[in-house]
Amino acid sequence: MTEDDDATLVRRCREGDRTAFEQLVVRYQKPVFNAALRLLRDPEDAKDVAQTTFLKVYEHIGDYNPSFKFYSWIYRIAINESLNALGSRKPCEGFNGGEADAAPGPERQLEGQQTGRAIEEALMLIKPELRTVIVLRHFMHLSYQDMARSSCCPRKP
Repeated sequence: MTEDDDATLVRRCREGDRTAFEQLVVRYQKPVFNAALRLLRDPEDAKDVAQTTFLKVYEHIGDYNPSFKFYSWIYRIAINESLNALGSRKPCEGFNGGEADAAPGPERQLEGQQTGRAIEEALMLIKPELRTVIVLRHFMHLSYQDMARSSCCPRKP
């Protein structure tokens, strides 16, 4: 996947090509869902956020500035929608351990669940804006430059 591919698909979307939009959805549905899931910790809420994200992308594709990477733009929308969802719900429930270490052995699985629970609990204790930075860097593996674009923050040299 190259940025040129995204630019071509976006251009085709702007020209009314629905199959181009479908290709963008297929390309980004998993990363958008995963970003939302990391912030929300609820698969159903993450699905809702992903759906809303793609609806907004479709509605505002004309506003996208092609001088920036498309995935930074779509991640920013997903993060904003996730933060909106976080702000509108009650305090979070416990971590379900669904992302535990998949290595064999019950001891290793329990250790992975405990570690995952501790990480999720620690993440939920910090402000959503700070949590976003951690998720973008350590879970989504974005560069600092891409994080700055996704967060609408300038990157300092």
